[in-house]
Amino acid sequence: MQNNWAKEVRRVLWSFVVFTVLGLAVGRVWLFVAIAGTGYAIWNLWQLKRIHSWLVKTDEADPPESIGFWGDICDKIYYLQKQQKTIQAKLEADVAYLRGSFASLSDAVVMVDHDGSIDWCNGAAMRLLGLHFPKDHGQHIQYLFRDPEFVGFFESQSYEDGIEVRAPNNPDKMLKVQVSSFGTGNRLIFARDVTEIYALEQMRRDFVSNVSHELRTPLTVITGYIDNLHMVIDQLPALEKPLAQMQQQALRMERLLKDLIDLSRLETLPSEMHKTRISLTTISSMVVDEAKASCEAKKLQRNITLNIPHNDDFFLLGQETEVHSALLNLVVNACKYSLDEGNIEVSCWHNDDGVWFSVKDDGVGIDPIQIPRLTERFYRVDQSRSTDSGGTGLGLAIVKRILIRHEAELLIESAYGKGSTFTCHFPSHRLVVD
Repeated sequence: MQNNWAKEVRRVLWSFVVFTVLGLAVGRVWLFVAIAGTGYAIWNLWQLKRIHSWLVKTDEADPPESIGFWGDICDKIYYLQKQQKTIQAKLEADVAYLRGSFASLSDAVVMVDHDGSIDWCNGAAMRLLGLHFPKDHGQHIQYLFRDPEFVGFFESQSYEDGIEVRAPNNPDKMLKVQVSSFGTGNRLIFARDVTEIYALEQMRRDFVSNVSHELRTPLTVITGYIDNLHMVIDQLPALEKPLAQMQQQALRMERLLKDLIDLSRLETLPSEMHKTRISLTTISSMVVDEAKASCEAKKLQRNITLNIPHNDDFFLLGQETEVHSALLNLVVNACKYSLDEGNIEVSCWHNDDGVWFSVKDDGVGIDPIQIPRLTERFYRVDQSRSTDSGGTGLGLAIVKRILIRHEAELLIESAYGKGSTFTCHFPSHRLVVD
């Protein structure tokens, strides 16, 4: 193209030289120069017209023949056109492939643009969400899926966790809805029918709740009889050891039922019915004092320290009794599973990422393979040690449920023989600093 441009410049200069010489010969220099300039302008306009006609007529594939840099321009435009068509064809093929893949899924898939208008959906979306495509093309998703919880979730732009909502076209169906962002503001909505799973989970919760409450009365009766027998133990010395074992197991059963009832309540009650300002500095001090008192009562030698940078007082938005229970559970766990004279460091602080509360011990530690299962109900790293310590296997499950209700997460770091660190991370929008 550079060579053609240089040739064009030379061609123009020579043309003007020739016309200037002719003008000098007849004594009309400016007239001949004007004729040369006008002719060159007309020729360029004609070339522009040919290119314009070629671009307008989409059915004409080949560019117009031309010389010089106009030929280069036509060739370059033609090359860009072919390149664009190739890219467009590939994109269309990719979109068709993706849509074909999504169409075969049993889960609902809905593509929406940056405004939330429906661009495409698969057959499962029509079945599970009651959409009608292509009739609903361009309709805003919130006009067709009006569930308040879904609307709030969709507008929040925070899609890390999905939500469970009733199907808009069938209230008997429960859907697990997740959203994924792509492109410039476009989103993919996935919905899965979890009705059976939800029903089974509800049955499990009801069973645990009912059994827990039903067992309280007979357990109270048993405990009462054991207490009465202890009053006359002097007359029944042979029963002293069996009664002590019975009382120990009855107390263990009481703790288990209490934890089951607490867990059932956390799973069934709406999240944070009463959200208040909680002084994390104050609640951390209370938790440490209670843990120290518990260790003294059980004759456990533990060195528990509280670390609050700069004695900073800050507040967390949440349910105070639940947060207190979660934090106390973590500290008490560290006391249970630490060695004699073990060190336990409790820390709380805040930064731009949110609010943090951590419990660090120098105990025996946990195999990293077991960490993902620690918050499961009744999971025990060491069965015998957990039983001896009086644990129910539900402590961390309760902690996890409380944190979920507060949009928080539990981070666990541990290595066998090197101690463990349990950290609660609450999101920044729950932080209040005076």
